[in-house]
Amino acid sequence: MAQKETSSKSRRWLGLSGAAVLVANLVLTGTTIAFQQEGEVNHALGIEGGDASYGGTEFSADGTLSDASYEKYIEAAYQFCEQEEEEGSVLLYNRNNALPLSESERNVTVFGRGSIDPVFRSTAGGSSTNPDYQKTPVDALQDAGFNVNQTVLDAYASAEAPKARSVSSVGEYDPALFTGSVTDSFASYGDVAFVTLSRFATEGNDLAMVNDEGKRMLELDDNEKAIFQKIKDSGKFKKTVVLLNSVFAMEMDWLDEYNVDAVLWVGNPGFYGMPGAIRVVTGEVNPSGHTTATFAANSLSAPSAENFGLHAYNYGSKTPRAAGDSFVSYNEGIYVGYRYYETRYEDTILGQGNADSTVGTKASTDGWNYAEEVCFPFGYGLSYTNYDYSLDKLDYNSDTDTFTATVTVSNTGDRDGKATVELYGQSPYTDYDKQNNVEKSSIQLLGYDKIDVAAGASETVTVDVPGYFLASYDAKGAKGYILDAGDYYFAVGNGAHEALNNVLAAKCGDAVAGKLIDQDGNVVTGNTAAVATWTAPNTEVDTQKYRNSRYNSDVEVTNTFDDADVNYWANDDEKITYLSRSAWDTTYPTTLETLTVNDKLYNGLNMQTYVKAADAKSVSDFNLGVELDEKINFSDMIGVAFDDPKWNDFLSQLTLSDLLINMGDSKGIKAVKAVNKPGCTIVDGPEGMNGQFKYGDRRNCTGWATLPIVGATWNHDVQTRFGEMYGEDALYASIPIAYAPGADTLRSPYSGRTSEYFSEDGVLSYYAAKAVSHGMRNKGLIGTVKHFFLNEQEAGRQGISTFANEQAIREIYMRAFEGSLAEGDSLGVMTAYNRIGVMYAAANQGIQHILRDEWNYGGYIIDDALTASEYSSAPEMLMAGNNIFCLDTARPNEIEKLITSTDDGDLLQKVIDSNHYLYYVMLQSSMGGSGAEDVVVSDAAPWWQTTLRALDVVFCALAVAAVVMYVLHTYTDVFSEEKRKNRAAKKN
Repeated sequence: MAQKETSSKSRRWLGLSGAAVLVANLVLTGTTIAFQQEGEVNHALGIEGGDASYGGTEFSADGTLSDASYEKYIEAAYQFCEQEEEEGSVLLYNRNNALPLSESERNVTVFGRGSIDPVFRSTAGGSSTNPDYQKTPVDALQDAGFNVNQTVLDAYASAEAPKARSVSSVGEYDPALFTGSVTDSFASYGDVAFVTLSRFATEGNDLAMVNDEGKRMLELDDNEKAIFQKIKDSGKFKKTVVLLNSVFAMEMDWLDEYNVDAVLWVGNPGFYGMPGAIRVVTGEVNPSGHTTATFAANSLSAPSAENFGLHAYNYGSKTPRAAGDSFVSYNEGIYVGYRYYETRYEDTILGQGNADSTVGTKASTDGWNYAEEVCFPFGYGLSYTNYDYSLDKLDYNSDTDTFTATVTVSNTGDRDGKATVELYGQSPYTDYDKQNNVEKSSIQLLGYDKIDVAAGASETVTVDVPGYFLASYDAKGAKGYILDAGDYYFAVGNGAHEALNNVLAAKCGDAVAGKLIDQDGNVVTGNTAAVATWTAPNTEVDTQKYRNSRYNSDVEVTNTFDDADVNYWANDDEKITYLSRSAWDTTYPTTLETLTVNDKLYNGLNMQTYVKAADAKSVSDFNLGVELDEKINFSDMIGVAFDDPKWNDFLSQLTLSDLLINMGDSKGIKAVKAVNKPGCTIVDGPEGMNGQFKYGDRRNCTGWATLPIVGATWNHDVQTRFGEMYGEDALYASIPIAYAPGADTLRSPYSGRTSEYFSEDGVLSYYAAKAVSHGMRNKGLIGTVKHFFLNEQEAGRQGISTFANEQAIREIYMRAFEGSLAEGDSLGVMTAYNRIGVMYAAANQGIQHILRDEWNYGGYIIDDALTASEYSSAPEMLMAGNNIFCLDTARPNEIEKLITSTDDGDLLQKVIDSNHYLYYVMLQSSMGGSGAEDVVVSDAAPWWQTTLRALDVVFCALAVAAVVMYVLHTYTDVFSEEKRKNRAAKKN
């Protein structure tokens, strides 16, 4: 009996032991995660050190925020969300002037899941919503006075939930919900059928090019087709209007089939922007947005589609390298987005390069035809009025290397409007270019502006363009930028296609008469008054004009990324030919399915290569932890120039451990007591910060309209204002640094992070990112532009080898970052998960050379949250200029051990340099604002850390005790009455 009782107790203790160990593990794991997110936890609890007022936020004398100021800001923030949509929504199609709707057209029916459940934003890194303020299309329509068919809304509410919306599923409702009684309601609400189409993808997942049903995710899905067919067959609706709730450029060649009257692209409007789009529908706002990507009839018709996604290395008998199993190759070169469609169009019109062959066409078997390939061009957008453009004058200032185009815009309609002035250029395509594989786009964006033009009035605006934008990169011959001899054409127009037609009309005259067409296939003449010509002064190709960097004249610009070209690594039988307009049919990309890992490539894929240099300094060569006669605090460095010798004294006060505190990001940077530098929070979110206001009602930070909308405004002022409003949000949240904006190029319409990036064009992104970053700085926020660079897809992003040639890298992909990091005043940049060629981006010396040497960039560099991943190397990253490890406090410890164990002064110097950048940047943020001099930092851990540590100890002790009790009951006689009696009997 006693034995059974002992066995029962043993089982109970076994169960308690298991439960106790599980709970202890959960508590320890939670503690680890919380410590990794220390900055965010501190922020949520309101205990980060050093509040500061900066940039105009109104605080009372005691440091608190006035209610009036807060309410004023909240109103301004939501108004700006709507303004983004007012200026960024693009009227793509407007048959017979179906829009704007009249006051009598107010009885409407909505269709599509997006009408009641839109995609507000797509990114994983963005603010949460404030539900009381978010607006769906239905909400916005009702607020604008529309009578929305409640019967259909009830049908949606009671219908079976649709399939989840995802990267491979549209998630549209089953059209079976439109029963007879539902369709009967159409007659009473037949003024307009509003159909909202949505697409969704996000970080880590690209949109499926072909889904499980065998459909392209950017074509209409069967349930969507059924909606349009139901509307058409009913015959009850006077108009059908489509709201495109998708940042992805959808296929739009079906409009005539379903008698669609108007299409308004609204993108991802953020949580609060939709009312702005509906004001465009009603005509309260005249549309002025223009596309930032090409809407192709077949979304897989671009040459980039042939090599998008994952392609596998062939290791043969070799052991695969860590995170080195896949690659992607940009075989299309510079022909990305409109640069492909428009260049092939010109060559088709002029009969050049076999452009009219069937190779690459998805729409015809009779040869390549622009009108069959493109639905809406890049830069295109309609208005409720009409504008005439003339390029009156083109001046060139050789001292500043700047072109100034003077453009007059005349509003010939009867509505006031905002006119977008898009300035494009064409460079000569010469024999030298063909011999040296220098490619030229037929048309390229150079600059833009936006102006108010009253009905019947004309306005004149000037657009300045760096002459450097006309140069082309020659990686083979000059190994640098070149300026070809010949005529350069400048043109304005409603998008790239109209501008190109204007250029062709001026350049070719009667030779193209009757051949020029618009995207609908209509013959056009081109507007020669919208064109100006500049003839280069050189008679031969000029290889010296741009030999040195325009940002740092001491640095020669020459090939930096030869090893990013797949041909640098590939065996001869696997080398590729990049797409060339000299021979469209024979150079059009095919899929590079696999790549043999030869010995050279195998060695290149190995990231663990750091070795201390033979001539490295010793740690003893440095002065660390110095006690100065007069201590220099963090706040004492406010206003001190980066190159001031005072920085040497300031940094000398820090020990190695002090220096390494700044280099580990835990959703923020910890405090450094030695110099009274407070801790701070860093947040993610190109579409709005992941954070809450520290003041007022502590609501979530604002969820702005997404960056494609910001780009689609084509308005420098609005783009700057976006940065300022984002920065104002940061002030209310007490956040000095954010991981935003995103500036990668939309190489494919299927890129998962399309909502985080501005455009398919590097020049539009150049200007937009520059403006946004500048606006952020105006409010004391350090924007961290990401992800630098070649991060155009999500598939296999951690470790994928990204191959591209140097011309495409410099003219397309780096150009998007150049405006903010070289030309602008951004002080933060985040590198990417991918490899540039085969070298991990954060460990790529070429990136450091471009940023620090060519661009003279003076901010900090952070990697993209690659916590202790095998294909990265902490010392390699540090030596390549990485200043702080994102969401990683372990790497600084690794660096400390390596420095002390090997006496590596080179690594120590990089640690000191990193702190120089980081302290300088923090002082340029709101951390260096008023009140910073009063901050005194304690070395005591935050209360929540102490509490979690105590809980760790308690639960671990309970787990140990439970295990001990189990062991004692099971394997000893300590608690066994029978065994005690037996033992006593033996003694007697």
